[in-house]
Amino acid sequence: MTATQTKPRAPEKPKPIPGFPNFGYMSLSGVDNARDLGGMPTADGHRIRKRRLLRSGALGAATASDMKQLIRMHDMEYVVDLRTPGEVARTPDPMPLMAGVEYVNTPSLPDGAIVAVGRMNIAKDKKLLQEFTGHPFETIQDLYPKALLGEIGIQAYSRFLNDLLEAEGATLWHCTQGKDRTGIAAILVEHALGVSHEVIVADYLATNLFMGGWITRMEQFLRVTHIAKGIDMDIEAYAYAHMSYFQAAMDAMRGVFGSIDAYMERELDFGPDKQMLLRELYLEKA
Repeated sequence: MTATQTKPRAPEKPKPIPGFPNFGYMSLSGVDNARDLGGMPTADGHRIRKRRLLRSGALGAATASDMKQLIRMHDMEYVVDLRTPGEVARTPDPMPLMAGVEYVNTPSLPDGAIVAVGRMNIAKDKKLLQEFTGHPFETIQDLYPKALLGEIGIQAYSRFLNDLLEAEGATLWHCTQGKDRTGIAAILVEHALGVSHEVIVADYLATNLFMGGWITRMEQFLRVTHIAKGIDMDIEAYAYAHMSYFQAAMDAMRGVFGSIDAYMERELDFGPDKQMLLRELYLEKA
């Protein structure tokens, strides 16, 4: 976003996806923005298999009931944590509740990136708050090309996609809010599976339907602690998915490599043969 561009006025709402009710939302008491991509249609008349591809926000506050639902009802066997080591140290995934689940931390951004605008981070790091509130939309938007084109992100997303070829149960990937780093992973896997651009956009924007609870909690925290005033737009920049962010991801891949497929083949080692294998493993006839 340049200085001449305006901030998004309100979070965009996604268009409904036929045959994919409520965008696969999974109601969990301690996990925001949890969704099963099962049922999502592809452009060639297939659908993603259920209980194979799950996405969510951070699992740190997940209850025992939440984890039982993910493991027993949704067959979760593999968790990919895209957060930085610092974020993981502050709010680790609930390992005692994840017996039998393989966990891997593959950060897609370096620890210095401003991505963890959580309650504890703001309370402990006033400098972080000042930097973020100065230009919130630009800060988040800039994360997309950094994640897609940076060495750390390339390694993370390449491993994520290639590991899907070996997974047998469901893989859940997450970051903090399940929007930016998680959204990039979703864009890549959905594209590889042959999902249309329109449906990928709708799934990306579906985050905006499920973040109201987090925003309410954050605003209450800020009011109680008197840390910041007039931060509504800043919180919205962090919590919501905006098309300007999505477009930044598209521009990063197409601008440098000409197409998403060329980016995936050259940088992620995930060319046509692997994409075809992924479709065999994760798709079924509609």
